[in-house]
Amino acid sequence: MGSAHVRSLDGLVELKAAFCTFAADATEAISALAMAIQRFESWLDDEVKHWSLAVREGEDAVFQAKQDLTRRRIMKMGDRPPDCSEQEEALELARRRLAHAEDKLERSCRWRRQFPQALIDYKGPMNQLVGMIEGDLPKADALLRQKIAALDAYTQIAPELPP
Repeated sequence: MGSAHVRSLDGLVELKAAFCTFAADATEAISALAMAIQRFESWLDDEVKHWSLAVREGEDAVFQAKQDLTRRRIMKMGDRPPDCSEQEEALELARRRLAHAEDKLERSCRWRRQFPQALIDYKGPMNQLVGMIEGDLPKADALLRQKIAALDAYTQIAPELPP
């Protein structure tokens, strides 16, 4: 039976340390991602509320601008029609703001509808990673610890061979 010629266990010790570092870093990153997901979900709900309110306010502003324009058109200034340019500009501005709010609300609602599926798509691979970190890495750590101890014991009894 031949000998193994074990000269150093440093590589295995470094691999074991790298596994432990990876497990700690990955666990921290997963926790940070979970918090970021919660913040995003809360932010998305706030966006829908904000833009819903902005749409209601925009509708009120358009209604008010139309009222102002109608009142101005009814006013008579002698025999010529009144200047309504200021009221027309205000109405156009109110319409643009309303359109902007409606667009933002539609986008926010679309993201809120799509978010659960995106979360499901994310959680599948994430759960696999968590399973590996919590199940496979401790097994690998124990196996490496066992192999390092066995090889260390072997180096204690094996005769010293010239390089």
